[in-house]
Amino acid sequence: MKKQKKDWFRIKGYPHIGLPIKPKDILWVKKYAKTSSKVAKHSFLPFIHREIVKRKFRKEYDESGIKTNNGKGVGRNKIRDIYYANHFDANIYSYYSSLLSSSYEKRLFERNLCNTVTAYRKIPLKPSDINSRNMCNIDFANEIFEFIRKKTNQDLVAITFDITSYFDNLDHYILKKYWGKVIKKEQLPSDHYNVFKNITKFSYVEEIDLFNEFKKEIITETKTGIRTKKNIKNISLLKKKRAIAYCEKKMFKTRIVNNGYLKSNKYNNKKELRKKGIPQGSPISAVLANLYLLDFDTKINDYLSKNDGIYRRYSDDMVVVCNINMKNKIISLFHKQIEKYKLDIQPKKTQVFHFIKNKEKHICYNETQNGTLLQTKRFEYLGFEFDGEFTYLKSSSLAGYYRKMKKGINRSTFFAKHTKDKTSKNELFIKRLYKKYSYIGANRRRIFKKDIHNPGKWIETHKYDWGNYITYAKLAENSMNKNKIGGQIKNHWKILNELIKKKQKELEPKE
Repeated sequence: MKKQKKDWFRIKGYPHIGLPIKPKDILWVKKYAKTSSKVAKHSFLPFIHREIVKRKFRKEYDESGIKTNNGKGVGRNKIRDIYYANHFDANIYSYYSSLLSSSYEKRLFERNLCNTVTAYRKIPLKPSDINSRNMCNIDFANEIFEFIRKKTNQDLVAITFDITSYFDNLDHYILKKYWGKVIKKEQLPSDHYNVFKNITKFSYVEEIDLFNEFKKEIITETKTGIRTKKNIKNISLLKKKRAIAYCEKKMFKTRIVNNGYLKSNKYNNKKELRKKGIPQGSPISAVLANLYLLDFDTKINDYLSKNDGIYRRYSDDMVVVCNINMKNKIISLFHKQIEKYKLDIQPKKTQVFHFIKNKEKHICYNETQNGTLLQTKRFEYLGFEFDGEFTYLKSSSLAGYYRKMKKGINRSTFFAKHTKDKTSKNELFIKRLYKKYSYIGANRRRIFKKDIHNPGKWIETHKYDWGNYITYAKLAENSMNKNKIGGQIKNHWKILNELIKKKQKELEPKE
């Protein structure tokens, strides 16, 4: 049975400005998005801005490549700015994303780049199989590692580059140029231009400001479809209270909006239009991030292909593997070319690994900032490590999984102690923990929901429970050549049960 191709249209679940789209509205919303004259005059609502803070634990090294802080990971906060479009606007962006993606795929084919740009695209693992899954970071990393393995007759160098704040630094003039180049138009049609204008000179409202403005009358909807306005005291309760909108569109107050201008000087009110940056989180941002470097990817890929090397770009993460004698020329080429797009490469994140041939395999050495070659680190790419022969899960990724496991058990213990439900007092809900952190919950399965019209019956949904970290690790183990991933996760069951037993003792009634 052939897999059904997903449509560009989506019904969003998050609360925003204005009421959400109902299933009965799908046809006219689709018709509106496809009518260029309407899109050309469409007035887009502001995005909602939210900061996502993620704590990153990184091992730090000095210039000579020696671990500092006893080799322990240093915790630092990584902040990502995410912007959510109004439900109606999101589908317009989504439609134009599908148009651009279709044209972009043609340009990639024309330039022999179909396997070069890997992020935000659907690339079948087995093109001849209509039911093949799409490739993911596991397959992209495996391709690079396998390329190194097969070059046993020469010494190689693998270089990873990272672009500084990529989405925030996309130049609007250059973006407009490549938008037109992809759709083969010297001047953007009026509908495309309106979408371009609103994704570059975008306005937004802070999520907390919007909540504070309307928290006494947030629009909610019951399972049976009844809509009411509620006073919600905390923004974290929006999902629990089934919030569907902060307010109706006509009630929105523009005074809390940040528009498409930037203050040029904090000491005066002089303003200038934003000239670079697009919002992360919009349905169209991913394809724009890809097409922006169309000529860059072409030039770099052509050069590496002619010189028996390989180049791949996953959004702002770029990797090159080539003969060791080309190292300095490649680094110089990348810096020189990326400047043409008003972007910078982060020097501290540029990593160089030497793969020196030794009989039928390579030995991996990392090059320190002062040029010394050491065997203190494995080559890291897209969440995996490679030592020249075997592939491993990235150690920080594995450590993050165990931190989440411990945190989840601690959280479960806290609620077991403080619940008001006497029947579940001091109960740890072990099955839930097994499902979340062990092989027991690793199998992908279809999600069913209760049929509100027929009590006792369940309806099959189009959604899946995608499993947990062990699902990902097992897929990597089964997909990647010559790996030791199974050995890395074999103790997860023992560690999980030891942590559970320890907490169960804390919950036992004291005599």
